[in-house]
Amino acid sequence: MNLLGIIGICIVSVVISILFNQYKPEYSLFISLVCGCIVISLVLSQLNDVFNVLKTFLNYLQINDLYLEIIIKSLGICYITQIASDSCKDAGYISIGNKVDFAGKAAIIILSLPLFNELIDIALKLVSM
Repeated sequence: MNLLGIIGICIVSVVISILFNQYKPEYSLFISLVCGCIVISLVLSQLNDVFNVLKTFLNYLQINDLYLEIIIKSLGICYITQIASDSCKDAGYISIGNKVDFAGKAAIIILSLPLFNELIDIALKLVSM
C-alpha cells in the first residue's frame, strides 16, 4: 500500500473540494465521497494478505475459524459505519449520522451472538465441574 499516494489523493481532494465549496457546495460533498471510496478500495485491495496471514496463524494454533470471521466482519462493520456516519455528519445531518452509529453497534452485537452462546456454554461447563 502506498501511503504517500493515498495521502496525496486526500490532499488533492481536499483542495478541489475547498475550491468547489465556494461556488457549488453540493459538488464538494460528492468529491469527498469519491475520495473516500477511492481510499477504501486502495486499502481493501491490500488487506487480503493480512487476512491470509491471520488465517494461517489461527490454523497453526488450532483455533476455530468462526472467531476470525466474526472479528473481520466486526472490523468491516466498524469501518463502514464510521465512514457512513462521518459522511452524514459532514453533510450536516448529525442526527442521521448518530443513527448510523447506533445501527452499526447493533449489527456488531447481533454478529457476536454466537460468541456469547459459546461463552455461556463454557461458563456452564465450568460451574458443573
